[in-house]
Amino acid sequence: MRFDQLATYCKGNLYNSSHNAKLFHGVSIDSRTLNTDELFIAINGEKQDGHAYIDNAIGKGAAGIVAESSYLQSNTLSDKIAVVAVDNSHTAMLALAKEYRNSLTAKAIAITGSNGKTTTKELTFALLQAVEKNVYKTPGNLNNLFGLPLTILGVDKECNAMVLELGISTENEMPQLADIAQPDVVLITNIGISHLEFLSTVEDVAKAKLELIKNTDSSVPLIINADDAVLVAETKNLCDSFITFSVDNDADYKVESITPHADGGNIVKIETHEFYLPLIGKHQVANLVAAYAAVRTLGYAFDDVDTMSIQLDTAPMRGQLIEVAGMKIIADCYNANPDSMKAGLKAFFDLKSNNRKVLILGDMLELGDDAKKYHAELGEYIASNKFDLLITVGKLAKEIYNNCNVSGLKKVEYVDSMTLSSVIISLVAKDDFIYIKGSRGVGLEKVLQQLQTSGEET
Repeated sequence: MRFDQLATYCKGNLYNSSHNAKLFHGVSIDSRTLNTDELFIAINGEKQDGHAYIDNAIGKGAAGIVAESSYLQSNTLSDKIAVVAVDNSHTAMLALAKEYRNSLTAKAIAITGSNGKTTTKELTFALLQAVEKNVYKTPGNLNNLFGLPLTILGVDKECNAMVLELGISTENEMPQLADIAQPDVVLITNIGISHLEFLSTVEDVAKAKLELIKNTDSSVPLIINADDAVLVAETKNLCDSFITFSVDNDADYKVESITPHADGGNIVKIETHEFYLPLIGKHQVANLVAAYAAVRTLGYAFDDVDTMSIQLDTAPMRGQLIEVAGMKIIADCYNANPDSMKAGLKAFFDLKSNNRKVLILGDMLELGDDAKKYHAELGEYIASNKFDLLITVGKLAKEIYNNCNVSGLKKVEYVDSMTLSSVIISLVAKDDFIYIKGSRGVGLEKVLQQLQTSGEET
């Protein structure tokens, strides 16, 4: 894009008209990962002010800078680089992303929900790749008002279909995300106990997620989980027509059968097509049928596809099965709330294994005033199941520890993941089957990394 066009779209002022026709290729808000000839947008965020890194961006070969006028009034930048002054750089990035989305011909599937968004995105992308060329997905978890614009701005002009993950914390975010994403299909995976620090009830969470369809063209199809009673009820209050998917109930797209596979995971049949899903638990099957429904609703079919050969997997630390030095580890430590925690634990408890079962559970964050209650309930839930060792990490997870009362059970607790990491190898043994889950803020990936490193060394 030309810098004079950028200034117009962002309602900014381009310093030095000699840069009018200069082009930038790509956009970054992080000077550490910026590439030559990219635009650097200096965003004043909650933790960092991007304006402090403008010199770094220039040194790495940025084509130009978007900065806030208040900063430029007291700082001078070289005339050799294009500079666009705006009132608010984050607002400018949102406007730029929306303009670029308008220029794309790619069809978009927008995925939101309380649990399974990222895994469903990964599965949808894998299915799309089997039936379409040049497809794109949200990188990592760039799903909020900072990540989604960067996702859109990273889409190739030749892209035919894209899978966008949309995540919210407050009720005011979804309308803005919908305005940028402009989806052709909307998928809501489920509604659960999440973000209650910002959204008071599960019904409020449902309403906030459904803002996606309220702020989208009325012709765009909505797909919801027929197994989620709250979501179905709130959707019926809003829409007369919607598409459903299900594992357990009648739906437009329903799982026909689930057959355990010798290598782990399951063979899942949907509309006579069989898929090998190397992920454990019924909740992962739900993610697959949701992804299938989205791709079919976008207009694709699998009649001429060898569906068993499609490589289905999830992003790191989202239910991966890892084997290290005889230990089997289910790494599910990217996010956690009461529903996702219970779903993952149920899948783990249901696995038939003669090996020692070890739970490493961390805090579930953003649960509001009832956070301790939800952790206590989780402790009571796991107490009714069979396992050998419970390790908890975090101040809230202490409630899991306190309420898991099993005679003879070995329990240990740690305040933080770094402390546990330093001793974890002494707590586990070869052939242990380990389940690790907690919110990302707890940092349980440090424990996972230590298990992998120490396991390989020993």
